[in-house]
Amino acid sequence: MSLENLVNRIGIEAKNRDSKKVDELLYQLCEYENLKILDIYPYQIKSNEKFSQVEVFFDKLESKDFQQKNQEFHSYFKSLEKFEKFFELIWLGSSEFYASYDVPLTLYKDTMYYKFYEREWNEILPKNREESNLINIDDYSMLLSLIKLAVSDHLDVFFIIPEKNIVFRGGGLAFIIYSEQNLDLFEKIANTEGLYIR
Repeated sequence: MSLENLVNRIGIEAKNRDSKKVDELLYQLCEYENLKILDIYPYQIKSNEKFSQVEVFFDKLESKDFQQKNQEFHSYFKSLEKFEKFFELIWLGSSEFYASYDVPLTLYKDTMYYKFYEREWNEILPKNREESNLINIDDYSMLLSLIKLAVSDHLDVFFIIPEKNIVFRGGGLAFIIYSEQNLDLFEKIANTEGLYIR
């Protein structure tokens, strides 16, 4: 099945609220290679040594970074805000915006990633825990919670936008883009927010 057909099927099944079928199709989607990436850098950084000096992943931060609001803290939050604004604009322009995500089996409540985003975890965890969740995001705070947990690399989330025939997969400071559509509009929005599609 072509990438375009697969993404189209995912959109159809998301509209039908068939989470099991969406999960099966997303699994197939993950097998595709050579895809576009929404990233904080305009090109791939080939030197791991250089990258490790500038990376601002959530897990690199310590409690003191959050208490003192130091440079690492501000760098992480500046990057997070770029993704929040990008997806906010996409969400506002879409009549349907779905999210599919796997609920972690165990949440370690004593860890910083849980304590710092406790409100966000409580918002996305359903009352009756399932292996995965498929929701149409109508609530802005739910969108922000999912983005925060995805950008901090603690939740693997798929954003499905059927009318644009596009799926974003997030985890960390980059989102994989599954689409064969023209991405010019998305690229303009990304560049406006200080992100890059490459």
